[in-house]
Amino acid sequence: MSPAAENNPPKDDKTFEQEQTFQTIFFGAPGTGKSHKIDYNLFKDKDGNLIGKGIKEIPEDRKFRTTFHPDYDYAQFVGAYKPKRESDGITYSFVPQVFAKAYATAWKQYLQRDSRDSIGASPLQNDSGKDIQVYLVIEEINRGNCAQIFGDIFQLLDRDGEGFSQYSIDADCDFATWLKEDSILKTVWSDYETKVGDGKLKLPPNLNILATMNTSDQSLFPMDSAFKRRFDWEYVPISFDGKEAANYQIDIDGSQYSWQNFVEAVNDKILDLTESEDKQLGEFFIKPDSGNIISKERFLGKVMFYLWNEVCKDEHKNGSFFRVKVDGKEEYFTFQGLYKNKDLLKQFMDELLAPKT
Repeated sequence: MSPAAENNPPKDDKTFEQEQTFQTIFFGAPGTGKSHKIDYNLFKDKDGNLIGKGIKEIPEDRKFRTTFHPDYDYAQFVGAYKPKRESDGITYSFVPQVFAKAYATAWKQYLQRDSRDSIGASPLQNDSGKDIQVYLVIEEINRGNCAQIFGDIFQLLDRDGEGFSQYSIDADCDFATWLKEDSILKTVWSDYETKVGDGKLKLPPNLNILATMNTSDQSLFPMDSAFKRRFDWEYVPISFDGKEAANYQIDIDGSQYSWQNFVEAVNDKILDLTESEDKQLGEFFIKPDSGNIISKERFLGKVMFYLWNEVCKDEHKNGSFFRVKVDGKEEYFTFQGLYKNKDLLKQFMDELLAPKT
């Protein structure tokens, strides 16, 4: 629940209190299943009990997904005027992007619902009990310049106790015209104008913004504290409990090693070396080639390269765990050495996973 919602909770509306999501960033080490969590087990009540499944079961027309990157900007997020070739020349029109589409869809769903406020029911459903939630999912939110991408939409992220934006903003002229004349809102425009205002923007309670963030990625554009405060943050820990990843096996020249045992052992090494959990491996960092078997080639190219490039390269011969025993003495090796000596990876795995005495 957002800070604003905590200060102004809906009265006598337990369903709304349990179901509301608004804005949440799911963060953790790479491979912990943050996107999977959004898709399959998002909804929990205030006590942390699972009360519903994730957005995988939500109809496609109420889900919108995008991925931030260093060149992503406001026009790609909201929309912009773009040229279009016609038979008689070039014309220009507003082309909506993911935020504009999610915004219009959410308001259409909300304004078409029949009011159930008189019986204290959830504002996230219509009279027949149909869910009207809309989800905007942003993958890798920390890889883009959030201040530039959101622009003045940032102001809308403050929600009141009923889930609406506390403050409205003026829409860009092109965006406002599209909403009124070309978007799906034109069929309910009079209701929108009454509720929000002509040329104004305000988030409805059924529009949720969910994001994922890998803690191992070094953000090119720092996410400021004002932006962070407008999101709830949910840590997704590394856990093999009840997950298929617990059965993964790494096949190295005919010898098989438990993926779970490897992850647990190497994560201890990462923590010792970096004094941080950010670069540890999640249970789903890699997927098997087929069945539950991870091939040597895939393991080298994805896992060992990551460990070398992101963790050990700068610590070579200064605490790096890329080392094996030769004649009773530990010797360091580089990533390239794994390709020069075909037996080196197996020796590394045997020593890493050897029972501790």
